[in-house]
Amino acid sequence: MPVIVPHLIVEVFEAIWFRGRKGTVVKPTAFTNDIGFHDNISSVRIYKGPAFERNPKYKAIFYEDINFQGRRLVLGPGYYGDINDVTFNFGDKISSINFAPMQEEAGPQWGSMPLIVEVFRDQDFKGRRAIVLRDVPNTSLIGLQDSISSVQISKGPEYPAKGCSVIFYAEPDFGGASLPIQIKPENNRKNIPNLHILPQNFGDKISSIKIEGWSSSGDFTQVVFQEEFNGTSMKPELMWIDQAGGGSWQARQGYLIMRAEPGLDLRREVNLEAPRLVIKISGDFSLETRIHVSPNLEEHGGLLVWRNESSFLRLEKTSGAHLYRGDVVFERHHWGTTLIGRVRGMQKPRELYLRIERRDNEFSGFASTDGVSWISSGTTVMGMGETLEVGLFAVSPGEKDKVKPTVTRFDYFRVLRRKGEVKQYKDFRQESPSQLSETKRMATLRSLTS
Repeated sequence: MPVIVPHLIVEVFEAIWFRGRKGTVVKPTAFTNDIGFHDNISSVRIYKGPAFERNPKYKAIFYEDINFQGRRLVLGPGYYGDINDVTFNFGDKISSINFAPMQEEAGPQWGSMPLIVEVFRDQDFKGRRAIVLRDVPNTSLIGLQDSISSVQISKGPEYPAKGCSVIFYAEPDFGGASLPIQIKPENNRKNIPNLHILPQNFGDKISSIKIEGWSSSGDFTQVVFQEEFNGTSMKPELMWIDQAGGGSWQARQGYLIMRAEPGLDLRREVNLEAPRLVIKISGDFSLETRIHVSPNLEEHGGLLVWRNESSFLRLEKTSGAHLYRGDVVFERHHWGTTLIGRVRGMQKPRELYLRIERRDNEFSGFASTDGVSWISSGTTVMGMGETLEVGLFAVSPGEKDKVKPTVTRFDYFRVLRRKGEVKQYKDFRQESPSQLSETKRMATLRSLTS
């Protein structure tokens, strides 16, 4: 075997601050399981190797997926004691490691930042500190579960013109008692030196944190695809996937009804049999739909971004019988399920709008009661590839004998682009392999209307 003269020497550790089991990497590793690690690296040391001076631009590249795929983190020589930190947001996610000369700076682009929230373990902004820039479903993720005593809140560079709030919750996943702190346009900063003396007595009780900001519809303004379900047939670009036969649609009806039988879900660890209606698309986009909210909250469905059975995103209105009691939730499914965000109080309006925006590998979810002002349901960074299936879905999660069918009514499905990118979508659509033959399309429509 040839002698390895590495540019860089990488030490990976199972725990933060270089504790726990250690591994050493000096050459490309397509699957970290080969060195005894798989999605459990929390800190990294990178040293200059004997060959570093030959090319001082060399970097270590950490990938979220095996075979050097998915979201990546590029780091040069240095000590990185906690890659769970929001600066990197890469703890316990590394599946492959490569090396290459690169100009790229450490850390992925963060995206929009409406507020900067600093939380402290002790009163008067002392003790252990963490910075929160996005929703935190469990404060154990930042090492401060039920141990926050003071906070500082500042406007971020993307502070929305209509204002913004931080909501602290007493339970994980944005549940239980809440403490909302509003940051108005005239406020630059708010300091709370002692949460214990507030009337709500929230000291050492915060288990999840949500940043809630209202915004307009953003920079995706050009409708490039729309289905309103009021013609004699659905548009041919749409693909109906309904293994259990739960969907129904009628010509000129003006809406789509998706019925999901008890137990049908889109969750890898349960089943993937729930109905969905999707179209193939590439590049950046915005998806939008409107859901009719029934008095008994029998609907459970929403927008879907699908790469494969192990990588997809769901933004959904839950049913009244669900754990979240009719709230909007945004979930990331990547070999497991992660709650990205939750919007509460969406049970009373009779109409609910949902939107997902993609900017490269950043995906953001939004909900609205009027289609004009939107509230964030969270943002995630996820390597999903260039071409995806996007559309509508409905589920009825839970044990078959303990849950009821759900009936979700969608009034329309819409895809939007930025103004200068409209032609790009049309070209892609004309060449799309997702177009059904006339025979298959008629068979699909017959199955929906029978």
